[in-house]
Amino acid sequence: MDKLKVISLFSGIGAQERGLQELGIDYELLNYCEIDDGKAKAYSLLHNEPIEKRWKDITLINKQEIKQCDLVVYSPPCQGWSKAGKELGLNDIRSTLFWNALDVIKAANPKHAIMENVDNLPNRFTDEFKEMLRCLDDAGYNNYWQIISAKDFWPQNRDRVYIVSIRKDIDDNTYKFPCGNDASNWWDKIDPYDTRELTGRQKRMVDYAKGLNNDDNIKLEGEVRFDNTVITLRQSGLRFQSNREHPTITAYMGKGGGNFTILAYKNHIGGIKPRGCFKLMGFKEEDCDLLQQNGFSVSSLYVMAGDSVVVPVIREIERNLLNDYINNNIKQ
Repeated sequence: MDKLKVISLFSGIGAQERGLQELGIDYELLNYCEIDDGKAKAYSLLHNEPIEKRWKDITLINKQEIKQCDLVVYSPPCQGWSKAGKELGLNDIRSTLFWNALDVIKAANPKHAIMENVDNLPNRFTDEFKEMLRCLDDAGYNNYWQIISAKDFWPQNRDRVYIVSIRKDIDDNTYKFPCGNDASNWWDKIDPYDTRELTGRQKRMVDYAKGLNNDDNIKLEGEVRFDNTVITLRQSGLRFQSNREHPTITAYMGKGGGNFTILAYKNHIGGIKPRGCFKLMGFKEEDCDLLQQNGFSVSSLYVMAGDSVVVPVIREIERNLLNDYINNNIKQ
């Protein structure tokens, strides 16, 4: 069997490609599309791909340059549909980039395509989501979709919608999404002692939770404890969560916004590092180290992790979709 030919859109740091690698699938990347220069450089470093394969702006891709492929993976910008944004839907120009991705799919005529986005898309923007599915259907694809919680595969609380599109001429109508049964803890996946020092403000807030100072402006949510607990920094105070899964890793961690997490483990307290974020997205700590060694800032690493896809989830979706390629590699 020939190599799986892949086109990657809105590539970020290439979680979908990492999934293929972990499955042992022999693939050839034809092109990847990433508008952010930093993420594009990171992608090339992490996957050892020449920068010449990059398409920068999906709206400017020359259709004559699009080659036929077997798989298109794409994660269009989610800000227009996300609860964390203004929820403008297709009134947000970034949301309309889905149609540009659809143009690439039509030109590349892949056997399969996989899309990932926020769960608010089908939940809140039902009509827009149905229109997207209708257009994929008109393009010649049967479409299967499901909201999957990452915590069933990896200890992070992250619900996302996935669309698996299979070209009608080859679809046997048997695709099933994977069922996860992961029961691991966040402190099993990362080193809970490898943390960054708290800022002065963060330390004052934690001290308040410990009863060491007074501040009526700080609100505390959840059971206040300092063992096997994630403390999320909110605008109004601190949220304590003693679940096995870590809260959603977000890009806001690297943009000075809320949602930064403080790890409390056996009374050791410290801020999560980018290495921890990468690991909780299913990447390796060495991936983060490689980027840091190549001059990427700490804030950019948080953003890259938060904007990515959880590797163990996409890997299992790919496993169920690409069995023929996996079995062929095993036989070889």
